[in-house]
Amino acid sequence: MATDGRRRTVCALVFLFCVACGGSPTPTAAPSPSSGSEALRANYVALIHRYWLGIVAADNATATTNEASSACLGTRTASSPRDAALVDPAKCRVRAVAILAVQQQFLDDLAMTVAPRQFADDDKVFRSQVPRAIAALKTLVAAAATGSKQATLDAASAYADIMLSSVIGALDDVDPSVHHY
Repeated sequence: MATDGRRRTVCALVFLFCVACGGSPTPTAAPSPSSGSEALRANYVALIHRYWLGIVAADNATATTNEASSACLGTRTASSPRDAALVDPAKCRVRAVAILAVQQQFLDDLAMTVAPRQFADDDKVFRSQVPRAIAALKTLVAAAATGSKQATLDAASAYADIMLSSVIGALDDVDPSVHHY
């Protein structure tokens, strides 16, 4: 006896096979254009939301702390100024490697995604600025490996400036339900 999940899978496969062959298993109304665009929008927002959750996890951030910011920028709180004396290059390198993986995965996922028209400008930001952020992160990983607090801070500042000046705004546009730093 097949489970409900198996039945759904088999039905979906039969339907897809029939559609691919030009047939229809049952007469159906054409999907409304709004349902397709709504699904596209929902999928895009979900992609952006997963990207943000990945960044938060890689930053080792909570509601009150952000390990990446503390180690790489020498900040004590979200509103405190950057301070090279407080930078920890070894911890920063660990965070930067984790963030780099998230950024690269997002760029790969984005390459296989079509953005809804309403997010076209934000999509352009992601596609142009995330590669810059990746380059800055690679520089940060190398700088942190030297152990230099100032070099680490300078590289981390370059990455943070890219994210704060463009990517965060695009994240806010696509998913306004989340506070992105």
